[in-house]
Amino acid sequence: MKGHEMGQLMKWHTEPTRDDDGAGQADDEAAPGLDTVPAAILQRHGARMLSPADAPAVHGWPLPRSTVYRARTLLVPPGLLAGAPLSAINQVLTRVGLSLVTPAPEEAGAPREAGAPGAAARPGAAGLPGKIPPGKTAGVPRTAVLVPAAAHDGKAALPVVVDAWVALQALRASATAREHPGLDQESVSRISLEHLLVGSAITGNPASDGGGLTGNPASDGGGLTGPGNADSYLYGGCDGRTPVGVCLEAPARQPAELCASRYGRMPVVAVLDTGVREHPWLDVAADPAAAGGYTTTATGFVAVDQGIQDLLYQHGQNAAAAGDQPRHLIRYPWDRPVTAEPLIGELDTHTGHGTFIAGIVRQIAPDARVLALRIMHSDGIVYEGDLLYALSLLADRVSAALHGDLSQMVDVVSLSLGYFSETSADQAYSFALWQVIEPLLEMGVVVTAAAGNYSTSRRYYPAAFTELATPAGSVPIISIAALNPNGSTALFSDGGHWVRAWAPGAALLSTFPADINGSRDPEVSLPGRPGSGGPPGRERAALDPDDFRSGFALWSGTSFAAPYLAAQLARELLCGAAAAGGGMRLDQAGRAAAASRGMHALKNMGWPS
Repeated sequence: MKGHEMGQLMKWHTEPTRDDDGAGQADDEAAPGLDTVPAAILQRHGARMLSPADAPAVHGWPLPRSTVYRARTLLVPPGLLAGAPLSAINQVLTRVGLSLVTPAPEEAGAPREAGAPGAAARPGAAGLPGKIPPGKTAGVPRTAVLVPAAAHDGKAALPVVVDAWVALQALRASATAREHPGLDQESVSRISLEHLLVGSAITGNPASDGGGLTGNPASDGGGLTGPGNADSYLYGGCDGRTPVGVCLEAPARQPAELCASRYGRMPVVAVLDTGVREHPWLDVAADPAAAGGYTTTATGFVAVDQGIQDLLYQHGQNAAAAGDQPRHLIRYPWDRPVTAEPLIGELDTHTGHGTFIAGIVRQIAPDARVLALRIMHSDGIVYEGDLLYALSLLADRVSAALHGDLSQMVDVVSLSLGYFSETSADQAYSFALWQVIEPLLEMGVVVTAAAGNYSTSRRYYPAAFTELATPAGSVPIISIAALNPNGSTALFSDGGHWVRAWAPGAALLSTFPADINGSRDPEVSLPGRPGSGGPPGRERAALDPDDFRSGFALWSGTSFAAPYLAAQLARELLCGAAAAGGGMRLDQAGRAAAASRGMHALKNMGWPS
């Protein structure tokens, strides 16, 4: 069966790029998508909501739209973080009582954590080429920290509210006035807020305002979507997830040696998300003696890269040491803790998110592998600086693979997250994220990105980068909206001329951590007794809404449409590699070979050329 025929059977479809700037609703006229964030989320991650009604503005720069950003950090190109440019920046910031601090650089070749089987060492650490072309990720903005300015000219420093938007506007005003030769408008335009990205799963109604970043809760714990568009996707207790029982065996998977012989190697889908937990389908097991509490196997379905994870942890540590507080650090590639509120014990909104995504890939392409990198907190939040750094490290790994170490190759990157930029000129102010995605596309790595769950046509990044032209010979980034089981577009799903594909994303069944049982109880629970109609000693109960020890759940969101299409691509790569002639085998090194097999797979899936 051809890939496009499989696509028709599985009810996903694509749409060609349209040259219709005037078609559809203009971004400025679209529904805002995001107009409130729970206070507990903002406090937990040191963030602020940018409100257009009261945000300071600067003449000559775009008026802002709503977004969420970290209050104590900016993303700054490396060339502006030392010498005269940094001095000029701090001269300007002193006027608003602030100073910019550059965190210590991360050390390449961070040690691999013991007890993490399947983890790869830092790309390039073994003498392999680990650099990608200059002008690409070499100049990716870094997380820089804002702190109150010290005393100046013998005058005591006054108390100040640290606000990255105020700092950025001060720099823009100075650039407009041309006060410093090395701090012109072009340079300052490359300094940006560090946005909070949110996982694109439907979530429900929390006990307090600590959660619910999407969905339609009844309380101020409330979501980022409008009334009515997620009600039908919520289950008992108003949760976006519900446990289910499954009668199927794990999809059959060929031995690694047979895959190597038939295909050259297994295709790899990188999932930058909440990480994974115990599940037999994923070859992840709980192990109290292991670092982080879990282990993988050398040829198992899920792999981790502890070398990259170590560098991400060090990146966070360095920012925290420079004054970025509060900042929650991610140490291991495992999805933990399961709750941010241990006194209540309710599961975090995105607990199990990465495990669920990995299960989608297992169902569609069992002979592929998932590379799980944890960058998302269990409440669904991702720091933009962490995402930039993770993608840079991933590009480094792919570059090494293309020069011969194909065991480190990544074929698809699945991103189930996103944010809304603060200006209508979104692409210009989201350049940093594009700066790390574009090199991946040039190296033949297809990127699938969730379109978001806000029922709006407002551009949602990184999915909306589909509007940008990719260099000749590159593979595309694909933005993916969600379909209902009957093939209709899910009511919660974003849409617009920047959306290029649609795939199942509502009421999907997939793997969920088999070691999670939340604090909620069944509505009815009776002790087992003789004559009660059940096994002796076994309690009789209603459905427990957050006991996932069956290992499976139903869930909805464009979060799951993105890996669905990523897995279809991995499946098609396997078909191409197994075809007669061997021209699409996965053990062919080099950029041209990677791009060629990626485009061949997409074409067979019905992707417009």
